[in-house]
Amino acid sequence: MDESTDINDTAQLLLFIRGVDENFSITEELACMRSLKGTTTGSDIFHEFLEGLSTLKVPITSICSITTDGAQSMTGTKSGFVGIFNQEYPENNVVFLHCVIHQDALCKSALDMKPVLDVVVKLVNAIRSRGLTHRQFREFLDSMQSEYSDLLYYSKVRWLSAGRVFERVWQLKDEIVSFFQEKQWSVECEMLEDTAWLSDFAFFTDLLCHLNKLNVKMQGKNQFIDDIWGHIRSFKLQLVLFADQLAKNDLSHFPRLNSIAPVMKDKLRSYEDSLRRLRGEFERRFQDFSAIEKDLDVFSMPFNVDCETVKPDLQLELIELQCNTQLKQLFLNVPKLEFYKSLSKSSFPNLISHAQKVTAMFASSYICEQVFSTMKLRKSCIRNRLTDEHLTSLLRISASQFEPDYEKILEMQSQFHSSHSPS
Repeated sequence: MDESTDINDTAQLLLFIRGVDENFSITEELACMRSLKGTTTGSDIFHEFLEGLSTLKVPITSICSITTDGAQSMTGTKSGFVGIFNQEYPENNVVFLHCVIHQDALCKSALDMKPVLDVVVKLVNAIRSRGLTHRQFREFLDSMQSEYSDLLYYSKVRWLSAGRVFERVWQLKDEIVSFFQEKQWSVECEMLEDTAWLSDFAFFTDLLCHLNKLNVKMQGKNQFIDDIWGHIRSFKLQLVLFADQLAKNDLSHFPRLNSIAPVMKDKLRSYEDSLRRLRGEFERRFQDFSAIEKDLDVFSMPFNVDCETVKPDLQLELIELQCNTQLKQLFLNVPKLEFYKSLSKSSFPNLISHAQKVTAMFASSYICEQVFSTMKLRKSCIRNRLTDEHLTSLLRISASQFEPDYEKILEMQSQFHSSHSPS
């Protein structure tokens, strides 16, 4: 679930539900859209959440996890949605997760990028904010037969923006210097000729490219939570590797930084510290996923987990599973869902139920973000009188996985309007 405001400043709360049946068939649909006309406190969101579930006749006991963004009204432990939910339903073992993509983006706060970011944004704005200068720069790039035709604007709210802007400016840094020198704007480009600043710029560009690759891996539909958590775990290990290599003056995974070697030792130490702080931030922000890591391991690699470390209701079934060589071979040769679908419901009821719960979990609110983008297009400044009911219908159609049976719809029509064209 996630909340965003439309063109009329109405807060729209989207609830998506992913359901998994006994045959491991997955249904993922927009459950409802609730409009919050007044305040958007945790109690308001909780009330609309209950109203939305009541229209669908979905019992609270069917919910195994709820994924939200990191807003205080959602995650607050007292007056936020999560806190109120736990007060009202203390016996429900619902897992609350904070969207991994939001968390990943917030982890950048551990990096002291402001001195570099401010200069990069200033360079971009110096060129793109003035129409004539912008046109001249594009013509200059064309005359230089540059690979790129323009610079990119930085947008703080876009996940990949910083990395893409840094990478583009790095690729065009020589052209930018030549362009400014041609216009006798030496002050604007002096930082691009400063070795110390250029070293910082190269390091952060390399690091942001690594972060963007991680972010892209976590985007998209039909991704299970164990796969996404695997990407996070992998990146945390990569950060350890990067820091250890920088301590040894090994710049293998930082090609831009390596291109301006030799880098001063104090700079390398500061970069190493930045990487270790970033890893610490990942550990801190992803504690909710770390808490269910064992459950995810049981689902993704049941033959490798230590049976003594899992929940008691799964232990005996796991032992029986791990001792069955035929099932072990099957697990290696078929997709996970096909494997769990093939298990005997009488021999492994708890394992099957566990797999269904993990499959139903959302790791991110990516699907909500996609629909919010659709909402901005559908309810725009020229369609701002669109009612909430019609907006809900439009969003449901755009997000649905169901295909309309047009032939059956036509058969159900009792009469048709004849053509108004002249005979």
